[in-house]
Amino acid sequence: MDRRSFLTRAGAVAGAAATFPAPAIAQGARELKMVTSWPKGLPGLGTSAERLGGAITAITGGRLKVQVFGAGQLVSAFEVFDAVSSGVADMYHSAEYYWEKRSPGFNFFAAVPFGFTADEMAAWIHWGGGQELWDELSGGYNIKPLLTTNTGAQMGGWFTKEVTGLESYRALRYRMPGLGGEVLRRLGAVVVNLPGGEITAALKSGAIDASEWVGPWNDMVLVIIPASTNRAPYLRPASTRSCGTD
Repeated sequence: MDRRSFLTRAGAVAGAAATFPAPAIAQGARELKMVTSWPKGLPGLGTSAERLGGAITAITGGRLKVQVFGAGQLVSAFEVFDAVSSGVADMYHSAEYYWEKRSPGFNFFAAVPFGFTADEMAAWIHWGGGQELWDELSGGYNIKPLLTTNTGAQMGGWFTKEVTGLESYRALRYRMPGLGGEVLRRLGAVVVNLPGGEITAALKSGAIDASEWVGPWNDMVLVIIPASTNRAPYLRPASTRSCGTD
């Protein structure tokens, strides 16, 4: 084919393509619902979800507008996975070990006791084959997973009574999800899984005796400040270490 014939045919193809309707995404904005397991606006986790939603909106020039819902606004904290899997929502921002009842494999994409640091987790996901394993696991639930937040290992916890040794964990009603919870269970603790926004009320009511959470930044918001405001000075950090990315 000579150059003139090629250009003529190319022009014809381009002209024909122009007659097809533009994709829906080019015709207007599409709104995506992001559901989260965090209280709306929670520093760190909640604001990270807001920042991600804002970034998606910005880089698409507003054609994809992400509306972020805090825990309980559209679905409850622990229903976000099912909401996305079933198509009720478009994306979630949460911690994978909340889905351990569906598969123990989800635990390894959040945090493991004495496991990866935040940097090591990111390295494994992005360059060590972790993403492929995660894709295979989540794909069975119609979900594409991506690492968006990583708090790393967590320090200690909050207790309503003094912890002096391993025997103190026996019969202790302890809020901790994931493999960290399994460690406590084997120490004799009664493991409870609660959304972060319910921890303070559960500690004050006596529903639980202890809880881990993310770290000082989020603890100040959800545990220390509310407890201090309501004159509950019994909350104290532990000297032990727990783990997880809530």
